[in-house]
Amino acid sequence: MKRLLLFLLPCTLFAFEALVDALLDGNLTHKITANYYENDEEEIPFSSSRSQKVFFHYQTAPRDGIKLEMATQSFAQKTYDNSNDNTIYYTEARYQNTTDFFHYKLSANYYADTYRQSLAEKSVETTNAFGMKAQVNLDALSSYVAYSQVMNGMRSASSDLEGKDHLLPTSSVLSSNNYMPNTEAYAFDVNYALRSNVVLGSRYVLTTHEQTMLSYTGVYTDFKLNELSKGLNLGVSYDKTGIDKQNNQMSIQIKKSF
Repeated sequence: MKRLLLFLLPCTLFAFEALVDALLDGNLTHKITANYYENDEEEIPFSSSRSQKVFFHYQTAPRDGIKLEMATQSFAQKTYDNSNDNTIYYTEARYQNTTDFFHYKLSANYYADTYRQSLAEKSVETTNAFGMKAQVNLDALSSYVAYSQVMNGMRSASSDLEGKDHLLPTSSVLSSNNYMPNTEAYAFDVNYALRSNVVLGSRYVLTTHEQTMLSYTGVYTDFKLNELSKGLNLGVSYDKTGIDKQNNQMSIQIKKSF
């Protein structure tokens, strides 16, 4: 027993020291945005509104392939006869490594989405959710599987978090409904880079909400148009809902990063 303790103690101290170094070498950013909309009260009485968003984001420095990310975002809005606020607490852990044959990434995230209908109320509605994702890259071929679950709650956990396109790794190409309370979702994605600036992919998502099961099958492509403008992307996506064919969607998106 003593030998085991003597072996584990240096390993624990080394891991703790590495964690402290990663935390100290991390990056902390914050952003505060406040807006006040003042309309003509004679033409539109009581139409003015105020809103404020406070965002904090912290991520550790990569250490042995491990990286941690934490964020919190609060949004409050007040009008003449209504007020509400929404806060998200988000955390994510990522690990990546390379073998002789392929590169792989593992990630897990958890977040709490809180909402209060009136700033005067003390009670806060909270919906918790978590997700897991495993991704493998083999030359130009990439694929991942993912799982997510939204636990009990009174409202959807689909609030927007700055810097994140999706809070759960199981979102379909366009339309999946995987943020409702008591919902589980599974996703499988495979994509191939025809060239360094052209990616083609397909994604299948299966969601279960109480007694309802929905499937989503989507295809997408992404073109990097750096020749026209640096950071310019053109994306074309198509999504088909397995239950109701009327919900088929198609989207063309043009994005520019600065």
